[in-house]
Amino acid sequence: MAPRTRTTLAEGIYLDAHGVTVLARLGSRPNMLEAKERFGLVDDDGVPYSKRNCAELIKCRLQLHEGLKEQRARAGNDAGTLGAAIDAWKVAHPLTPDRSDGRKVHDKRADDHGLIANWRESSLAAVPVADIRRSQVRAQLTAWTADDYAPTTVNHRRRILADVLRWTLGADDDEDITLPTDGIAYLAPPKAEPRGLLMPILVRILATMPDRGRAVKGGTRPDHSETKIRLRVMGWTGLPQKSLERLDRRRINFREGKLFFPPRKKGKGAAGVWIDLLPAAVDALRDYDRAGLWGKTFSRSSMRQSWKRAVTNARKALVAEAEQSGDRTMLDQFISTVPENCYPYDTRHSFLSDAYRQTGDIRAVQEMGQHASLKTTDRYTQSAVPERVALAIDKMRAKWFPETPKPGATVRDFHVVEKA
Repeated sequence: MAPRTRTTLAEGIYLDAHGVTVLARLGSRPNMLEAKERFGLVDDDGVPYSKRNCAELIKCRLQLHEGLKEQRARAGNDAGTLGAAIDAWKVAHPLTPDRSDGRKVHDKRADDHGLIANWRESSLAAVPVADIRRSQVRAQLTAWTADDYAPTTVNHRRRILADVLRWTLGADDDEDITLPTDGIAYLAPPKAEPRGLLMPILVRILATMPDRGRAVKGGTRPDHSETKIRLRVMGWTGLPQKSLERLDRRRINFREGKLFFPPRKKGKGAAGVWIDLLPAAVDALRDYDRAGLWGKTFSRSSMRQSWKRAVTNARKALVAEAEQSGDRTMLDQFISTVPENCYPYDTRHSFLSDAYRQTGDIRAVQEMGQHASLKTTDRYTQSAVPERVALAIDKMRAKWFPETPKPGATVRDFHVVEKA
């Protein structure tokens, strides 16, 4: 391929094989404003542009330059402040456009735009970048913490402010430069609460969901519920919601009962791995196949609402059963293990916690969860730790006190029995 050449017709006017670019700038980095205009290879009369015939382009460049002056004049006293720096950063780092089919495209830059918007609305937005002090940044972070924002959220806001300031000052990532965010320690996130449900509880919740989907306006009611099928797959394989959209039928061996978990990009990432499947997982994936859900996107908020209704209905059913039979065992387990804000993602915690509960092999759980670090796996198995400890005590009791009767039934005595 021939190298791409560019010819300079006049100051700020360039001609290449694809057309003519008119470029106007005002100022220099870091506070540079820039405007561009694109023309064809020839003018309206079909005459090619050249250095001797580009009056229209020069006029366009002057207009662009005047527009930049007006834009800076409108900014007024805002020039040089953190707010102006944020606006310039957002222009230089635009969001990824949505796909042609109308689906939203989400990337890390969208999160950064949302984070920096909080600084744009803060009192620091009116402070010149050169005058921002560490105490001011720390005060704003403390204010957000007092407003019950999660430590991870506050840490992300600190990180994006440092990125914007470094970009504004024109410093490379490896350049030694002092920022007002330096010396402010990240907040320690609170210890995550165990969120793994007991598998019998998970089965009861899924059982309360309707087997058929909702009727579409002007159509018939489908004979299956896509949400329930997806939740069944998540509950019996431990797949997160994002991985459901990347499932490929070619990576499932129904005959041998194996599934290839695709590589994960979350966190440090993890390589793909083949995992043996439980019979319930194979049945759920067969229904997934019959419903044609491969590569099909879905609404997470809709799944969340369906899951909340199922949790509420399961609790009501257990209350009714306890009142009728007088046995509150399952109801007490539900109350003690199901978080107040239960999410569909908790089905993943349930699967991995039960795997640890039954085996005690944290390395195997790490492979099934595709965790790059055992520290991550440890958070998923916290709900199963008391039972693993109790199981160890039971084994010690059987060894040293064989004639001592075992205490009453515990959650370890409940197992899911597959239908024949």
